[in-house]
Amino acid sequence: MNYKNKLIAGIAILASAFLVSCDKDEPESETPKISFEEWPLTDCSTSTKPVRDLVAYNLLNIPYQWERDWLGGTTYIISPSNDTGLSWKEYNDKNACSGTHGAYVNLIEGNTDFIIASRDISRNEEQLSAEKGVELVTTPLAIDALVFIVNPKNPVKNLTVEQVQKIYTGEITNWKEVGGPDHKITPYIRDTDSGSQEKMETLVMSGLTMIDGKYMVEIIGTQMSSPYHQIENDEYGIGYTPFFYCTAMVRDLIKVDMLSINGVAPSKNSLRDNTYPFISSIYTAIRKTESHDSKAYELHQFLFTPRGADMIDESGYIAIRK
Repeated sequence: MNYKNKLIAGIAILASAFLVSCDKDEPESETPKISFEEWPLTDCSTSTKPVRDLVAYNLLNIPYQWERDWLGGTTYIISPSNDTGLSWKEYNDKNACSGTHGAYVNLIEGNTDFIIASRDISRNEEQLSAEKGVELVTTPLAIDALVFIVNPKNPVKNLTVEQVQKIYTGEITNWKEVGGPDHKITPYIRDTDSGSQEKMETLVMSGLTMIDGKYMVEIIGTQMSSPYHQIENDEYGIGYTPFFYCTAMVRDLIKVDMLSINGVAPSKNSLRDNTYPFISSIYTAIRKTESHDSKAYELHQFLFTPRGADMIDESGYIAIRK
């Protein structure tokens, strides 16, 4: 069984088992009543911030809307639509966005109580967890995918899985080898421990050795938006990014094209029917010792109810449902 099929099978088993526990601990029709004073400390990845915030605003009865990020300007975010009585600092003191690795580290070290992350726990984070004597419960929450992006001027619109792998091992170095112009390929990569990099290594490369960015620091992007900025100005570049981040957050603010893989274009339909090759998941995580009476545990459980799944779908992700 290949990695993708194992992932899908694992998601089904884990989600089914977890939903059984949800039925036992909380009626599915019941939406938690949590005041801001009771709200647990949460953290998230850059690409999962919209779903975390949408859930928070719903449960805290805060009106919200999608709008352009007034800080960065290159993504859309979900923000309060009017004065909530809460300051930006008050909300963010309880709802951090430390990135995937930072969120896991904060959960392990006890600096937050609940996270929604763009991937499962990594090897480095598992090692830290073992060193600290902390065990996490991580559960697939929604479907996402890893997509490959190029400059719109690039005539190449489709690659095979093998071609992607060979580009990122350095075996294919010129676009003419995959039906494009006679020009060197610039394969952009992400920093170690980022959600995108972890998915690239496990989901796409499957144990193959990737190109070494050690001596080519310009190809390493340290932010979610890095590949977009690089490729927007590089007709011959290629990079990778989560499907949700590209379609729901970046949208039309930075011009890139998503490639088809093996002739299948990334879309909600191809993610749902499992025909796109590089399907992944976002995850929730709490500490195993978290009290079942806590608001963090209540929030965690709620996301696996039909009402919680509706909120996940509203954000633009595809909820994993019963």
